[in-house]
Amino acid sequence: MSAELREALGAALTALSGLAARLRGGGPFVGVLLVGCGAVLLAAADRLRRPVALLGGAAVGALAAHAARGILPGALSPAGWAWVAAILCGGGAALAPPAFPALAGALAGGLLGAHVPVAGKPALGAFIAAAVGAAFLSVGARSVAAVLASVAGGLAVGVGLVVLAGGREIGVELATSPFVLLGIAVVLGIAGAAFQLAGEKGRPRLPEAPRLPRE
Repeated sequence: MSAELREALGAALTALSGLAARLRGGGPFVGVLLVGCGAVLLAAADRLRRPVALLGGAAVGALAAHAARGILPGALSPAGWAWVAAILCGGGAALAPPAFPALAGALAGGLLGAHVPVAGKPALGAFIAAAVGAAFLSVGARSVAAVLASVAGGLAVGVGLVVLAGGREIGVELATSPFVLLGIAVVLGIAGAAFQLAGEKGRPRLPEAPRLPRE
């Protein structure tokens, strides 16, 4: 793992800790809201495909704009580009929900590929890795979307519990331990996705209407 990639991962974990610490000041209402939203994603994300795709696509777009802020034109501020990307990606994903996993794969691939230059060009490495990531997560897009949404739900539950813990020692420790929060998100996310996908497979399908004989 390159030093730049380790630095980027460290920055992401630090940002997660900072987010949890800031939300702790929101009080019990914020904690209950986060836990409730997380529980909905863990239990019903697969049934709420378009809303999940809308929110997920918007989040991916905003993160992509933030990651590319150094090369974006100066016509808008970084926050302005983040809003534009969120609206475009969220709207596109809402119209075509399979686009959400593809966008997530493109973002992950692009971020990783930027640290593996092709022919000495980081941009080319990012482009190729983004295309591979998008194609990879497009396979079984529905299941991938359920997994991504469930992991996000698990993270929301974890952060919500930190907020509800307030100033207690366990809350402080969790807020400063991003790896623990990520572990909670992954465990709950896998369980939630497995529950939803298993329920979808076991759900009886309505019988097809009989076909009329052709004359």
